This record gives sequence, C-alpha cells and structure tokens, in this order.
Amino acid sequence: MGSHPYRICTTPGEVSSGGLFYKHLDSFSNFSPLQSVSLQIIVLSLLPHFIHMVLSRFHQPLLVSQILGGILASPWILGYEFLKISTGRPVGITYFLFAKDGFQVVDMLAHFSSMFFIFKVGVQMDPKILKRAKWRTYIIGFCCTLCSYFTGESLAHIVKNDKIPGLRPPARPGGFNNSTKIINLFSMISFPVITYVLTDLNILNSDLGSLATHVAMVADFLHTFEKLFSVLYHALLSKNPAHGRIAVYLLLGTLIYICLIVRPAALWIVKNTPEGRPVSDVYISLIMISVLLCGLASEYCGLSGTVGAFFLGLAIPDGPPLGSALVQKLRIVTVFFMPLHMGIVGYKTDIHKVSFVYLWRVLLVIVGCFIGKIVGLFIPAVLLGGVSARDSLLLGLIMNFKGIVEVSQLSTWIDNQKKNNTFAAANTLMVLALVVQVAVITPTVKYLYDPSSKYLAYKGRSIMQSNEVNSDFRVLVCVHTQDDVPGIIKLLEASNPTKLHPLTVYLLHLIELVGRATPLLIAHPMHKRFSTSNPTKSEIIINVFQQFQNRHQHLVTVHPFSTISPYASMHNDICSMSVDNRTALIIFPFCRQDVVSKREDLDRQNISSRCIKTILQNLLRNSPCSVGILIDGSNPQTKSTCFLPDTPYRVIVLFFGGPDDREALAFAMNMIHHPSVLVTLVRYYGPARLSSDEVIDYGSESVRIDVERQKFLDDELVDHFRVNTMHEETLMYKEVEVNDGAETIWSVRSLREDFDLMLVGRQQISDSKIVSELASNWAECEELGAVGDMVTSPDYDAEGSILIIHQRLVVSSSSKR
Repeated sequence: MGSHPYRICTTPGEVSSGGLFYKHLDSFSNFSPLQSVSLQIIVLSLLPHFIHMVLSRFHQPLLVSQILGGILASPWILGYEFLKISTGRPVGITYFLFAKDGFQVVDMLAHFSSMFFIFKVGVQMDPKILKRAKWRTYIIGFCCTLCSYFTGESLAHIVKNDKIPGLRPPARPGGFNNSTKIINLFSMISFPVITYVLTDLNILNSDLGSLATHVAMVADFLHTFEKLFSVLYHALLSKNPAHGRIAVYLLLGTLIYICLIVRPAALWIVKNTPEGRPVSDVYISLIMISVLLCGLASEYCGLSGTVGAFFLGLAIPDGPPLGSALVQKLRIVTVFFMPLHMGIVGYKTDIHKVSFVYLWRVLLVIVGCFIGKIVGLFIPAVLLGGVSARDSLLLGLIMNFKGIVEVSQLSTWIDNQKKNNTFAAANTLMVLALVVQVAVITPTVKYLYDPSSKYLAYKGRSIMQSNEVNSDFRVLVCVHTQDDVPGIIKLLEASNPTKLHPLTVYLLHLIELVGRATPLLIAHPMHKRFSTSNPTKSEIIINVFQQFQNRHQHLVTVHPFSTISPYASMHNDICSMSVDNRTALIIFPFCRQDVVSKREDLDRQNISSRCIKTILQNLLRNSPCSVGILIDGSNPQTKSTCFLPDTPYRVIVLFFGGPDDREALAFAMNMIHHPSVLVTLVRYYGPARLSSDEVIDYGSESVRIDVERQKFLDDELVDHFRVNTMHEETLMYKEVEVNDGAETIWSVRSLREDFDLMLVGRQQISDSKIVSELASNWAECEELGAVGDMVTSPDYDAEGSILIIHQRLVVSSSSKR
C-alpha cells in the first residue's frame, strides 16, 4: 500500500450509521463498518463472476477469476490517486471501497470461515482409503513429495545471495529467506484441491482420477503428519520447556477428545438415525461447537486453528446421514465466504515490490518444485505402478493443481508478516505463479485426457451378436430407486433365460456422491444375509434381485454393485463396468419430467430429473454396448415382479428400419419361446423418398447411409421372425402402410392399450419420409428419439412399459459428410 492514505471507518460504539445521505455528505469518513464490510464483500464477490464469464470460455477454473478479481481491486491498480476529497487530499478508488479497519473485519471473516471449511474437508475425507491403498501408491506419493522438496531446496541453496537482503540465507543452513514458504507451498499436494478439480473436469471416477485421489490422499497425510511432528519437536525443544509441555499435553488432550468422545458419539448418531431421516439440529450444533473448541486448542498449541478442525472432521463418518448433513449445512461457507480468501490474497498483491533480481530466482525455485513433482511421480508410476507414460505425465500435472487450501495458507502467511507492507515480493510472486500454474494446467489436462477413449476403442457386443452364439446374455442393470426394480425384473423375466442362453445380470445401484470427497464402487456378496430390522435402500434392492436369482436357479446369475459418484461423471462407472464384464446391453431407467408430476406411484423427490438426463446423455455418447432406456409403466403387469396367472405379457415391437430397430427386434427374439409372453411385430412402410446413397442425420452427426444395405439387413431379420411365427402361436406379424407422419402417429396411438411392453429403436433409418416427419414433430426429449419421444409423451398416455434401444455400433457403410 505504501503511501496510499487510509480512512478509519469505525466509530466507537457504532456498527451501522444513519445512512450515507443523512450526514457527512461531503465525506465517507463516517461510513460505518457494517456498510463498509457489505460493500467490500459485494465487490470481491461480483468482480470474479464478471471475469469468469469471459475466462470460462477458455476452460479456466473459478479460482483464477477470484484471484484476478482481487488483483483488479488491489491498491496497485485501483489505488491510483486521481480523485480529491473535501480536505483536498488526492485518493484512489480503494479509499472508498477498502477502509483499513473495515477490511480487517472481512479478512477475519475469511479466516474464521476457513476453519469450518477445513473441517468440512476432513468430513469428506475417508481415511480408510489409506488402508485400501496399495504399497505402490505409498511409494508414488512419497517419491512425488520428496523429489519436489529436494529439488526446491537444492535450487534455493544455489541461488541464494548474501548481498541481496531478500536472498540472504537464514540462520540455519539452507536457501534464502522465504524459500521455505515457497517450497512448502508448491511442493505440497492437497487432497481436497485435487478432488475438487477432478470433479470440475468430470474425471473424478475415471481410472486416472481414481489413482490421482489415492496418491493425493497419501501425499497429503504424509505432509500433515510431518508438519504435526515438526511442531511437536520444536515445542519440546523450545527455550521454555514448561510452555512446550503444556502445548503438547493440550494437543494430546484434543486428540483424545476427538478419538474417545467425538468419534463414538458420531457413530452413535449414524446408527440411530433412520435412512432418509434428517439428523437432529441439536447434534449439528454440538459438532459445530466442537469445531470451535478444537480450533481454539490448536491455536493455543501454536498451530493454526484449521489443524484441530481438520482432525475433528476426520472423526466424523463421511457420507449420509451425518457427513452429508454437515456438508450441506456448511455449503454457504464454501460457496460464499471461502472465495473471499481468493479475493483478499489477490487484493494484497503489490507488483511494485518485485524486482527482477529477485523474480528469476523465486520463479526458478517454483519451476524446480513443479518439475521435481512430475519427475518424482513419473519414474515410480511407470516402473512400479504399471501406468503408461502419457497417464504418468498427466498424473504429475494433476498433482500440481493448486486451490483454496494453498490460498488459505498464503493468506495466513501474509497476516503473520511483521512488516508494515501489505504484501512482500515473495508472496506476490507466489500468488501470480499460482494463478499461472492453475490457468495452464487445468485446460491442458482437460484437453489431453478423455476417459471416453477407452470405451470408444472397445469393440463391444450387441444383442444380435449375443444371440448368435450359445453363451450367456450379459446385461448391466442401473437402478436409481426401488420404484425401478419391478419393471426391470419383469423385463429380465420376459427375456427367457435358458441353459443354452443363461442370463448374467450386473446390478449397479446409482447413488449420488454427497458428504464425501472420493467416489466408491462397492461389490455386494450375494450370499450375505442382510439385516431385516433396518435395511438400507441398496440392501432392499439387492434382496429383490436375489429372490429373482433364486427363482431361476442355474439360469440367472446376479452380481450386485453400488456406485457412489457425482452425477456428472457417473457414466464413467457404468461404461467401465460394461467394458470389464463385456455386457451386451445396459438397461437405464428413465422418467420424463412432464410425466413424473402425473405419476403418484413414483417416489423421485430426492433425484433431479435433470441429473438423470445428464447421465443418460453422457451414456448414449460413450456407451461401449447397446443401451436400453426403460420407461416404467403403471398397469398391474408392469408393477409386479412375477407374471400374473392366466394373463399373457403382451410385447409389441415397432419396426421402421435401421440398426436400433433391429437391435430392439433382436431383444424381442429372446422372448419368443416364453410361454407367458405374446410378441407382436408391427412393421411400417411408407412411400420411398431416399436414394440408395443418402445423407441423413443419425445420432448427433450427419452420415452417409447405404439405404439398400440397411433395407436388406432389415428384411433378413424380419424374415427370420416371420419363420418363427409359423411354429409359435404366441407370435404375430403385422405390416402397416402409411403415407405421412400424421398417419404414422394415428397408427401408433391406436396401439397404446394393446401392450404391456413396447420395444422401439431410438433412431430409425428408412427410405420413407415418415421418419423425417416424425423427427420434425417430436423433439422434446432428443435422447429418446422421435418415436420414443412420441410414445412416452403424456399425450400418448400409455400404461405399459416402453424400452427404447440404442445400438452403440456405428451404422455400417456410413461415413461422415
């Protein structure tokens, strides 16, 4: 700040004023703290969002915009003295926005909120990951951290200079002054920062994201315990041993309180809170008070208050009900108050303090820490971890992510400075280097790593290919809630598993990641007997599928799993499981938003339709096999898990043409020998329009279609079905000729009461104009296709279930336009 003048905004005994326009119209000198603090928070909150509106187009994280917003409001930009107040003294804009005492209030608020933020970080962390981590992960995390520290210390020792004040070595052997802070900041690996950025990039539960979270947690815990033991060591060897012993006893007492009182109490709360019920506010309040107590004890021990809050958070079980409740209560801290840290650190920068002779040396140490971290991770990851060179390099870049934890540490160092200057040259350089590092690494990782490439390169199986060989029919079933189970069971029952063609079901319960930082994929053993007194939702769902397996001994095998991950990247878990188990079909339950409000039998209050729609869209783009979108019906046949006696299960297949329709018919071919299933194939014809080599929209791209080839494949499969109709009374074949889209809609509407299950392809290829007319009239749910959108709309009012099948394989003989 230097010579920039300050105003004092506090008046003893006053918090708010009578208003700006009631007195002192010619001066801001009596603008009271409440108004001043509110104005500062508004400026530090709005500026980053305006900047982010521009930078988000370049895939920049919000942290970059928040720090740049603080820099933009800093005195070395807005402190230019071009205004005059009533006394005639020239001032800058910062004189009116950031009063000295008023800014201290905002700074204190940011530090206070950081204690609760770090507590929330501890709540979301699962220390069991350290137990599950392999020994290679420990070696990678240790080598990454050690190599970064060693490289930084070595360079700091080389570039020290006794003649320059800022580069003189400290009392102990080592680098120059402030080199320790620089090395600590850029060598540390923060687990919450890594998980936050990976979530933002939608790769948290990818293969690379999973490895990154394990390595980050190992490295973060190593850094935390090294820091803790270092403080204890210096406390015991201090000049005042009595005070040192008191600090150690107080710290040990805090840890005993956390382990023997808070941890058992938290487990008791979790055990006695029924699933789906909220945690009592009394328990939440007591835990919040414990945060303050542990933070206070840490401060008395000479540590930051965030240390005690962090260890308290580790004692709280992550996930619902307690962990998710605390995270939800503290959401305002993350969203509103913690970004003030970013703005404040940016505000306290002063580029005028930086000289070139100091600049290149500090940057050299920072670059050394950066490269050392990559090299220290690359070598053991390739040699011991079996990670490819490309992924190892990307993993090294990910370990260099910086975020709110590092900025909070920087803010603490700033306030502990004994100098009158707001910000020293080293700290200014660290902030600017941190911004550049994050701004470069984030879009680089987003550009270089695409988890879907694994699925796209996989030559997955389709339903037709599965039917051609006498092997098991492998299906991956996704379940959101218990309401999805009856319709799925009935669908699997109708698929008619036999000894020559058994059914293997991979059950995946989809659970949103709430209250924890790391995603989980849990395998449930089928032989385990779940509790009947207070079963979880996953146990209820698995029990139903276990009963289905018991009814079909040696014909059906069920492998149950649960995935806990963010909705935005949940498709990675689904696709990975499909690839690993070579499934031919993924069944994904879906319900349109305009239908949910009219269905009283559905319980989806806790699941956003937009989130499910996001999963479906990502799944359709990246699926390694066919996808069946199941819209559950409301008639008695679809709500029961068993076939009703003396009541046939009516299945209708709408066939227009194309790979998706052929895949739907192939799935119906599995049902033709089931004694309780009636299968009707309705094939639609229309006036020819397309030539033999036409460009049409298929999927999300324009492709060139060999219509004659598609028609040949359609006729071949339909003829195979018609041959079976001669020998099976439960099969029926119809041909319907229509002239335009209107007649097609009328014909399909006439079938709405004639089925318990309708099978239809997501997209159709036909030499008739009826398909294009349907696509132009029905575009409310593009992920369902034109026909699927029509038959699932509220206007259609169908009571049976509808399965819309999308084939993953690219249309044969096609090429992009």
